[in-house]
Amino acid sequence: MYRIILFFIIFILSACSTHQEQNFLYQEELFSKRCDHNFFEKQLQAIHQNDDTIFKGLNAAYIARDCKDFNLSNIIFDQVENSYKYDVDLKSTISKNTNLITSTLINDGINDYQGTWYERTMVNVYKGLNFMSLKDFSNARVEFNRALARQEMAKEYFANQIEQMRKKVEKEENFEQNIDKNIEIIANQYNNLFEEFHAQKNYTNAYATYISSIFFFMDHDYQKASDLFKEVYAAYNNDKEIQREFELFDQYSKALNPQKLKKHVFIIYENGLSPALDEFSLTLPFIFDQHIVTASVTLPTLKKRNESYVYLNISNDTDFVKTSNVFDFDEVVASEFKEELNAKITKSLISTLLKTSLNMTIANNDQSGILTLVSNIFTATTTRSDLRIWNFLPKNIQILMLDNNGFIKIQDDNNHLIYSNFLDQNKDILILIRSFNPAIPSQIYKIEN
Repeated sequence: MYRIILFFIIFILSACSTHQEQNFLYQEELFSKRCDHNFFEKQLQAIHQNDDTIFKGLNAAYIARDCKDFNLSNIIFDQVENSYKYDVDLKSTISKNTNLITSTLINDGINDYQGTWYERTMVNVYKGLNFMSLKDFSNARVEFNRALARQEMAKEYFANQIEQMRKKVEKEENFEQNIDKNIEIIANQYNNLFEEFHAQKNYTNAYATYISSIFFFMDHDYQKASDLFKEVYAAYNNDKEIQREFELFDQYSKALNPQKLKKHVFIIYENGLSPALDEFSLTLPFIFDQHIVTASVTLPTLKKRNESYVYLNISNDTDFVKTSNVFDFDEVVASEFKEELNAKITKSLISTLLKTSLNMTIANNDQSGILTLVSNIFTATTTRSDLRIWNFLPKNIQILMLDNNGFIKIQDDNNHLIYSNFLDQNKDILILIRSFNPAIPSQIYKIEN
């Protein structure tokens, strides 16, 4: 019996990690710039074994992109998309209910990561950019259309997943005290968080729309590029850079021979890192058999990460200007986090309620004390938050458009050179600069068509 108990404890300890150590391992691999073949082999092996494909695939595919292995990056992103389709979207009701029950009784870390809506959108954005770097604009078009479709599909979904479990718990007589009132207590703890992050009222990822419009412009579909840019302009019409680019896109969409007009350089600067996840615990009151019992509830929270350069200085020999900070990706992350929050809180409270009830039942019927010890260890080790996330999305996105005069020079905010090159004046060119922090060399992606 003791061996069974020991095995049970070891299983729970290993299964209920926050996965934070894996987040750190992926960051170390990316920042080291090793581009280690063995690393990718191990990740592919795990993905082929369907071992947490979405979490591992998102991070490994991005590292491959940073290594400029665009084919490998898209191969891994394809596996992520397949997992979204077959392991998330098309999963049977029985499987979904089983995952819901296990994650509620234990925690979310016991199941494979299912990702967020903004992550799904960015998979197609980066696949599109990878294809552009491979000069495959036909497949890039497919990916940007998919990214736009995912924008339309981005809705609240998490609350529906716990509805069945919630209905079961609502039958107990102390539902209002144990769930609803505790939700209010927890919600107050998040007030400062959303003041800091300025979560949007409605979920949108305008960066995906913007970069899609740039693609269609470079693919000479000026009408579609202009239509998409109108959506961006509607949200950011006070930004001078957006105003400039909107006028250009509108001009090209109305021109009889737009390809004879001046060519341009589009600068996109992906700056820093979007928020990471952390966890915090609260001790809350629950009522069982007319007695108040306190129990610990652990919940995720967002943790801001640093930007890299505040801005970039860009020169085309005639103009010398700064990039314009337009798209705050921290807001995108915070918006979806806020949309899911009530469902996450409710699920966490239900989990604590069930575990506490189980502990009390065991304690009242366990003369030896062994099962009580096991149940208490189980509760302590499983009351954790799942901290898996796509580690490498940007904190904010800055943009700039310049005439293509045949030369470009990019400097950081201290005028240190990042990149310079001569350009083909007969082409529109996209230059994407990715900087995680000033201590790590920036990655430059130059795309032309």
